[in-house]
Order: sequence, then structure tokens, then C-alpha cells
Amino acid sequence: MLTLFLLSNSHMRANLMLAVALTAQGHAAEVYRLNCPSSVPITLSPAGVPALQDWLVEGSRVLYLNSVTPIDGPPEQRGDLAEYTSRRGKNVWSYTYNLERDFPDGKWLECGYGTHNQLTLSRRLPDAIKACTFFYRRGEKAGQFDVKIDCR
Repeated sequence: MLTLFLLSNSHMRANLMLAVALTAQGHAAEVYRLNCPSSVPITLSPAGVPALQDWLVEGSRVLYLNSVTPIDGPPEQRGDLAEYTSRRGKNVWSYTYNLERDFPDGKWLECGYGTHNQLTLSRRLPDAIKACTFFYRRGEKAGQFDVKIDCR
């Protein structure tokens, strides 16, 4: 078994920052600006695993953001949401989730890293959020996406 360690850097210290702002139209509706770190630095260590002690680990030291989605409850519950609307553009596409129903264990945001979401970061969202739209654009690296998150 390989051991996965997260390294600290400015992206991890920033983690998933949440800023609350009023809409430009002057309405009292809150807009929640959420961000997932664009990458997560990692290291694999075969130390302590006898079958791997003669092997050198080579490859990417970074996992890039691949997906962002709201989930029902904490990540261990695997509460994927299947209902959303999507819009496709040439360079940007979006997914909108209606979150106006009951979430007994809370609404959560999940950020997936690596082409198969090998690592995820999750945090609970404010209960007041009623909908989230995720705007995707291809990133610079293979399997990487830049995602703008707009929750209300």
C-alpha cells in the first residue's frame, strides 16, 4: 500500500475560501463565491511497504482539479446528486443544481482531483444556498478544468 501525503502550500492554506457578496442589482439575495484549489500537491512514499522498498516512485507530484459538484451530506455518505441542467458552449459549459429540498445531513461541495477523482476535498455549504452553477473551461494540463462556482 502506498501512503499519500498532502503537502502544505498556499493553495492548501487557502483551502476552499467562501466569500459572501450582495448582487450587483442591489437585491438582498446573497451570492456565495466558492473556489476549489486548482491543484493539490502530493507525494507517494513506498517507505514501510516491504514489497515496494526497491521501487522508485516517479510521476506527477500534483493532482489537478477535475470536477466540482454539490453532494447530499458528508463525502463518506456518497450522496451524489443526479438532477441538474446543463448548457454547452464552444469553450465553456455549465451544470446547474437546484438545492431547494431538504438535506438532513447538509449540503456539501466536493472538489475532485486527478482524471478519475483520485483525491477529493469536501466542505459543508451554508444551508441558505438554494442553487449552484458550475462553469467549466478546459485547463492547461490534461484532465484539468478551471471551474467557476456561483451559488445563491
